[in-house]
Amino acid sequence: MAYVLGWSPLLTVQDVQVFGAPDSQSASEIKNQSNIVEGEKLARLEPRVTQQLLEKNSWIKSVKVSRNWLSRKVDIRITARSPIAKLGDRYVDLEGRVFTAQESSKLTLPTLKAPTLSAQEFAIGLLVSLPPEIRRELRVLEAENRNSATLTLHNSRTGSPRTFTVIWGDESALDFKVKVYKALLELPENKKVSLLDLSAPHAPIVK
Repeated sequence: MAYVLGWSPLLTVQDVQVFGAPDSQSASEIKNQSNIVEGEKLARLEPRVTQQLLEKNSWIKSVKVSRNWLSRKVDIRITARSPIAKLGDRYVDLEGRVFTAQESSKLTLPTLKAPTLSAQEFAIGLLVSLPPEIRRELRVLEAENRNSATLTLHNSRTGSPRTFTVIWGDESALDFKVKVYKALLELPENKKVSLLDLSAPHAPIVK
């Protein structure tokens, strides 16, 4: 039995299949990076080691590698990260992870701008904390530092589409700022608003 499992040509890899990759180029790269080749002994494969190797790709959220002893095929199932914003030439997902991804360049995503690593961390934290309806309206989130963020939003929920600026300030009182933001936009007199200053949400400024 040990011979059959370890050395028999009847139990060698016949094919490697990649599922979940965003495009054929990525699938081909994953197949090459796995270091699994046709003709290799199935019993000698270490799925966990292969998974750890492939998870070094920042755009991969998780990997599952499995062997089928009957078909002699190896399946590599990829779960890719889904970008919600762009940061320079990289992307950010809902977990706040920064990654690279070729296919994401085709997507229309909000842009994060931050001059320092500290400001980037703040911008990413604020981004993932915002409710989905505001993230959908977001065009640009710019953080000068950890205490000052400005959002450019495009709102069309009230029937009068407009793009405007929101001075958000720091990360404090997020839930209250969201409530104030929504309440201000619903007021008829704010239909042509160009700027909302929510840095002090108890005393917002509208222009």
